[in-house]
Formats: sequence, structure tokens, C-alpha cells
Amino acid sequence: MNAHFFEGIDGRDRSAKPRNAGVTMVIDWGFGLHEQEDLLTTGADYFDFAKIAVGISRLLPNHLLTAKLRTYQDHQIEPFAGGMFLEYAEVHGKAELYFPAVIRAGYRWVEVSDNLGAVSTEWKLRMIRQATEAHSLRVMGEVGKKEGLESALPFADDAQGCLDAGAEIVLLEAAELVSDDVQTARAVEAVVETVGLEKVMFELPGPWIAGVTAHDIHRLRRLLIGRYGSEVNLGNVAAADLMSLEAYRRGLGVNAGELEDAK
Repeated sequence: MNAHFFEGIDGRDRSAKPRNAGVTMVIDWGFGLHEQEDLLTTGADYFDFAKIAVGISRLLPNHLLTAKLRTYQDHQIEPFAGGMFLEYAEVHGKAELYFPAVIRAGYRWVEVSDNLGAVSTEWKLRMIRQATEAHSLRVMGEVGKKEGLESALPFADDAQGCLDAGAEIVLLEAAELVSDDVQTARAVEAVVETVGLEKVMFELPGPWIAGVTAHDIHRLRRLLIGRYGSEVNLGNVAAADLMSLEAYRRGLGVNAGELEDAK
């Protein structure tokens, strides 16, 4: 095999897939198969999960959704449906249909969240147990609330509860991460101290949060990598930002001058 043109100018070492650290989750807002193919052609090695956002799983025809999920899985990327879809099902009295449908579609992972005021933390934990015990699904449990809603529990207790119920990864809701409030920062740090950094995936914010700009997103990913290192787990990454994020993880971006451990 021919050496890469730029071999030896490699930046920081990064763990290879399948990996348990430095995990990246891209958010899929309904890519068609050609758009998905383009993303995978350049970036398949650099992300590990794909969130099919909100209820978009319902909008895609069966054959397209199944093909999309299989294609991700063929590239060692696990797709999962966004947690808001399960919350919608619960609010409309259809939750019993959700996990069987997830399995029929071909998902192996699900997100379970409690963002809507109409569902509770107790419901979330019950759904995590149901997903893992009754349906053998693997679960990401989300901690934190959408903007304007209060969390019922301290973040750390909520995160530990998700893991105790059977979740494997704790997603830390993006709305919490854009705050400069000292109390919020301490609550986020308490999650890391309680469950361990390897179990936490920090969700980057997006334009669905009032006032968030592209600068805010890039600033937050810099702060998280600066604080926790290049192998921090990051989620809700826009497809267009995947390669620039990987470059930053490796110190091949604007942080190149900070790279002390480069080969």
C-alpha cells in the first residue's frame, strides 16, 4: 500500500474504531443515500454514531430508512433515533409501539430522554430498563432539559440513574453547555466526576437553541477538547463540521501551535 502523501505530519494519535474514547456522533437530519455516501466517503473513519434526529425515522420510507441504517452499520457507525421521537410517542399514548418499531427498522441503539415537561425522570428510567431488558437494545440516556425547563434531579444523580437503569452512555443536553453560569459548570463537572469521562458524551448546541451561532458551537468544542483532551466524546456534530472537528482533535487546526505531543 502506498504511503499517504503527508505521512509523518500526523498530529495527535487517535484511537481507531471500534473505540471507547474520542467518540463522535453526527446528527442526521434526513440525508438521502447520496448525501450519506458523500459523508461516509470522506468521514467514515471519524465518527461512531449517527443520530437520526427527532421523528425523521417516520418520514423516511421503509426501504430508504433500512438502507440508511445498514449502510451506517457497514461502516462501524451505529445509527439511533433521536429521543424526542420516543417522548412524542409517550405523549400521544403510542409508546408501546416504539421499541418494536425501532427493532423492525434495524436500529440496535436508542436514545431515551426526558426533555418535554410532559414526561418525567422516572418515566425515562423505566423506558431505559424496558429497552435493555425487554428488547435487548443498547441505550444512550440523556441528562438535562431543553431551554426553559428545569431538571428534576441534580445532573450527577440523573446520570448515575441512567447508567444504573442500563444505559451505556450519558448524553449531556446541549442547552446546558452554552450557559456561562458557574452553577451549571459545576453541575456538568459533577457528572464527569460521578460517572467518569468515558461514559459522558457532550452534545454540541445548534440553531435550535435560541441565540446559538456557529461561533458558539466552535468555541464550545474548543473548550471541551481543551479541558478534557482530544479523546473527549462529542455529539450532535453537523456533517459539515465533521472533518474540521477531527482536524482539531488531532491538533491539525487552529490549535496546531498548542500541539506538544505530536509525532
